[in-house]
Amino acid sequence: MVLLGLLSHEPMSGYDLKASIEQTVGQFWRESYGQIYPALKALEAQGCVRGEDQLQGGRRRRVYTLLEAGRARLRGWLAEPPESTSVRNELLLKVFFGRMTAPDVIRGHLQASLQQARQAVGHTDATVAMLQAEGADDPQLPYWLLTLDLGRRVAEARAEWAQHALAVLHAQEETGS
Repeated sequence: MVLLGLLSHEPMSGYDLKASIEQTVGQFWRESYGQIYPALKALEAQGCVRGEDQLQGGRRRRVYTLLEAGRARLRGWLAEPPESTSVRNELLLKVFFGRMTAPDVIRGHLQASLQQARQAVGHTDATVAMLQAEGADDPQLPYWLLTLDLGRRVAEARAEWAQHALAVLHAQEETGS
């Protein structure tokens, strides 16, 4: 569905779709080239998209355009309630079993997570500023900003939690318990 959604904005190649995913929904949705190209082939076979070979800069690319069947499928999917997602968080699993390693190991993981969360906040802020400057008239802007807002809030919460966890571990080490 992410491919249909992105193609609803403009025709793109598989490479363009991957780049667009990373720039737009990458905070909460990931797709690999190994997922994108077979999905595009299947969507083309189902009549949801049309692929057209084009030459650009001496390279052959297949550019996909969303067809009406694809728009209908996307609209139908948007109307369905979202599926519940299970969360897998390797950092939390490592913290859960943290007593099995040296405190510095877990502290290092937490410090890295704190840095990543702070970077995510900065990246989100930059993306919001860019979208507001370049897409102020785009009717999709409020929806994009809502997804970015949640991403920023989650990153802020991760940073706050990592700081708290580091303080708890520091206090535990000082008391020797």
